[in-house]
Amino acid sequence: MRLKKIFLFFFMTFFLFKIGTSQNNEVGIFFGLTNYIGDVGPTTYINPFSDDKYSVFGLLYKKNISKRLVIRGGINFAEIGSNDIWKGSSDYRAEREKSFENKLEEINLSLEFNFREFDVTSEKFQHSSYIRSGLSYFRFDDLFYPEGINQAQSFAKHNEFAIPIAVGYKIKPNKSFALSFEITANHSFSENLDGSYPKRFEDYELYSQKSFGGNLSQDWYVFTGFTLTYIFGNYECYCP
Repeated sequence: MRLKKIFLFFFMTFFLFKIGTSQNNEVGIFFGLTNYIGDVGPTTYINPFSDDKYSVFGLLYKKNISKRLVIRGGINFAEIGSNDIWKGSSDYRAEREKSFENKLEEINLSLEFNFREFDVTSEKFQHSSYIRSGLSYFRFDDLFYPEGINQAQSFAKHNEFAIPIAVGYKIKPNKSFALSFEITANHSFSENLDGSYPKRFEDYELYSQKSFGGNLSQDWYVFTGFTLTYIFGNYECYCP
């Protein structure tokens, strides 16, 4: 809860400061569904419509520095989860029957590139596909599986970085609003979003179950959804 307040404070401070000083701004929301890729459950890369649906909601700010380049910052609040018995899981995972749920609080900064010129100052219809990447910092529950229990439990909070890699398509039907659909794959630097590699502290009995799964790559979480933004700012006038 404290991290949410800090995120919201910095986001609103940045937004209020920019209202009076900037041009070509967008502020809005992101909403959608999530899926996870790791050592529990199916490994389908994009699977927002899993057996149990988990959601993401966020606030975002965009600074259009040109018709091609956009600086974007935002905060997201998401739930992720998976289960070995879901459709698409490997046979050995289905027999293992492990499951988990986790909550993420994320702040991110990225650079967005439009494949077509996208002029937010124009009153004409605009559209373009785009890609985006940058850096995220997120907070999540450190999980573990007590001996004999297949549902992951939380024992602490942990902070980590992730690299978002997004593709999307956006339109601007009028001069005030823009809408986009995007898929963001977040490569986290954690191997324990699912409880498969808990950190070991002094209370060793807490982690009575051994680590499992592969440790050759970290866990991923994927956001699939829509953004809706309001365009504002004092545009320069080149009138004679």
